[in-house]
Amino acid sequence: MPPPHPLTIAHRAGNRLERLGEALAAGVDYAEADLWLYRGRLEVRHEKTAGPLPILWDRWLLKPGWTRRLSLEELFAATGDGGRLLLDLKGRDEGLAEALAKALERAGAVDSVAFTSPTWSYLDRLSELLPEVTRFYTIGSLQRLAALRPRLERREIARVAIDSRMLTAEIVAELGRAGVETITTWAVETPEKAREVLAWGVRGITSDSLPLLVALREGRISASGG
Repeated sequence: MPPPHPLTIAHRAGNRLERLGEALAAGVDYAEADLWLYRGRLEVRHEKTAGPLPILWDRWLLKPGWTRRLSLEELFAATGDGGRLLLDLKGRDEGLAEALAKALERAGAVDSVAFTSPTWSYLDRLSELLPEVTRFYTIGSLQRLAALRPRLERREIARVAIDSRMLTAEIVAELGRAGVETITTWAVETPEKAREVLAWGVRGITSDSLPLLVALREGRISASGG
């Protein structure tokens, strides 16, 4: 059953253990973490690798390639019982879904983790390996929405995560007509924006602001006001 409040998702909170602890203490529904398969290891990070160069990068950020990287096993251990993760699957490694399914089963974490990704083939493969997993298909542009429409028309998609910068009331209505049960949007950082998208029918908010997420959980921000 869905919670009585909008789904609250702490943006990238799982990428750093101190941030994860803050998000779990705040009682969010999901702490989001970015997951890559790199040289056979499941790594939690937002930064990208640079081929043979020993660096990690993300926009204006550069780190040495030997910077310690958080493993998925460490993330599971830090989350503990009752904490829930939303793993954003990154990259193009075809083996990621298989490696992830095995890691989830070893950790007994299948029921406490949901998944999102702009690489929809990851989510499709996960659904074959673990049919009951919760999947949010990421839509980051109007072009990607157009690419997903054939599947929407076949009513194959139950949940999506969509960039708030492109989201409109008309798009929310279209997704609803296509049978999408849950629409989440990122990144929402103000009460005004949260109220707007909730009024359109969005059911989940991804934010960097833990106070905003707490206010949503407590009903102090809603589609009708607050």
